[in-house]
Amino acid sequence: MMAAVSDESRIHPRLRLDAMADVIGTEVLLGQPLDDISVGGCRFAGPAWEAVGTELQVVVGFPSTGSSIPVAGLVVRASERDMGVRFHQMSDGQKWALRKCIREVQSR
Repeated sequence: MMAAVSDESRIHPRLRLDAMADVIGTEVLLGQPLDDISVGGCRFAGPAWEAVGTELQVVVGFPSTGSSIPVAGLVVRASERDMGVRFHQMSDGQKWALRKCIREVQSR
C-alpha cells in the first residue's frame, strides 16, 4: 500500500505505508498507526495528544518487514485532525536505515 500524500513541494515525499510507532513524550502511546511517513517525519491521524514543541522519542515500526527504527522527533503540528512530527538529530545511520525500511515496504 503506497501512495504519495501531498502536492506540496517537499524534500522528502510523504508516503502512506503500513507503519506504526511507539511514542514517548509527555504521554506514552504504543502501536500508534501512522497516516503517512517520510524520511523527514510522520503524521498521526486523529486528535493530537502532544503540544507543538514537545520533544518525542519515536520507534517507527514496519510490520510487513519486522523492522523498526528509533528516532528523535519534535511535534510541529497539533490539531483535532492530526499531529505532525519532524524527525531531527538523526545520525546518517538512522537516515540510511529509515530509507532502507521505506524502500523495502514500498517494494512489497
